[in-house]
Amino acid sequence: MQSCSIHHCVLFFLTLTFTTAPVSAAVCPALAKLHQPVILPCENDCSSEAKWTLESNRSVVFARCDQTSCSSLKKEYEISHDQYLKGDLSLTITAADYSKRNTYSCECGINDISTVRLRIEIQMNPGEDLILDLSVPEPVKVIYKSRDSADGEQICTVTQRSLQCKAEYTHRTSLSHPELILRDVQPSDSGSYTIRDLKNNEDIRVYTVSVAGTSQCDV
Repeated sequence: MQSCSIHHCVLFFLTLTFTTAPVSAAVCPALAKLHQPVILPCENDCSSEAKWTLESNRSVVFARCDQTSCSSLKKEYEISHDQYLKGDLSLTITAADYSKRNTYSCECGINDISTVRLRIEIQMNPGEDLILDLSVPEPVKVIYKSRDSADGEQICTVTQRSLQCKAEYTHRTSLSHPELILRDVQPSDSGSYTIRDLKNNEDIRVYTVSVAGTSQCDV
């Protein structure tokens, strides 16, 4: 019987590695109100074990199901066995808070079925101050995207604890490290605020803000 060469063995190993690796899924957003329940959707006819994990650390399992039962890491994470048997693997977080903002992965066996990023909507009243946490390595920039815009705009940068903002924001912003404060928010300030690490070009935090009241563009 002919033995495989080193080249063939390495090729076989690489083929096996890539064909058995989990299939990645697109990241979908899930928006939750503070302290309210939210459902992270996942649908798949899964005949093997299904589980929800932390996308950045798959050893952290929030809930799992198999053909006989379901279990969860803590009582605030719920998955229905009846729904699992029907192909609905959705995870319910009974009370969303800032500690649960993260990216979650729904898996069936070794395959990723759904990847969901949980965001908390901050509900504010006109005239209140929005506080953004900048306790990340500098330099950073703040990108604002309104609800009716497809693109965001850079409104501020922070370098060596020095704040620089666009002219229309200068009189409304201040830096009290590690917090950036946007004063006197109005309905037109509703949207998302992204804190981006410029050194690594990485989004650190995303704040989704809803200011009460109806602006003309919302009518």
